[in-house]
Amino acid sequence: MPDVREEAGAGDVPCPPMFATETMAELSARQGRTGDALAIYRHLLRTGESEGEGGDRLVRWKARLAELEGSGHVSVPAAPAGPPVARAAPPGPRAPAPRAAAAPARTLVIREPVRSGQVVYADGRDLIVLAPVHPGAQLLADGHIHVYAPLKGRAVAGAQGARDVEVFCLALEAELVGVDTGYVVAEDVPAPLWGAAVRVFLTPEGICTVAPLLAGKPSARPR
Repeated sequence: MPDVREEAGAGDVPCPPMFATETMAELSARQGRTGDALAIYRHLLRTGESEGEGGDRLVRWKARLAELEGSGHVSVPAAPAGPPVARAAPPGPRAPAPRAAAAPARTLVIREPVRSGQVVYADGRDLIVLAPVHPGAQLLADGHIHVYAPLKGRAVAGAQGARDVEVFCLALEAELVGVDTGYVVAEDVPAPLWGAAVRVFLTPEGICTVAPLLAGKPSARPR
């Protein structure tokens, strides 16, 4: 399976199946695209049931699907008070992401620009991008994501449930950036951090947070 793809129709989901995640469903709901959110949640339920997905996630997805089907609209929870404004991952116990007993897979490195409509997925590994990520492009990784160029599309690390991974980039101008099911959209990025070098991570409380990517303070040289 190639790691870089052109985005195409995927049956009843509005994105490639690999990118049909809970984060994408909630983003669709937040933007008023309830039909897309419903399609993604139905896809997640079918896939999870066929693959023996853990009960906690299935229960949460079924409850969210019923809420969307019953309300006909989506209520967006208020953002946490104080900077940075962020979206929280859903509460509740979560099983840790399964990790292979063998040595970790090699990092996927992308050296060409990722253009609008393309999806890059680092399956079971970290992703490093050495070129710009254009608006409309999508990055997805089961591990960390590093972008050593402007990030203007969407990027989600920990796509299969890892909450201890991060997104690092040299110039954050993303449409959406997140970890696991927590995310931040462009309008929620604090102004001082827009276009800056940042790291994106989940707090212990599950809040997706954007923070400056600062170099360590050099130690004083001995005289």
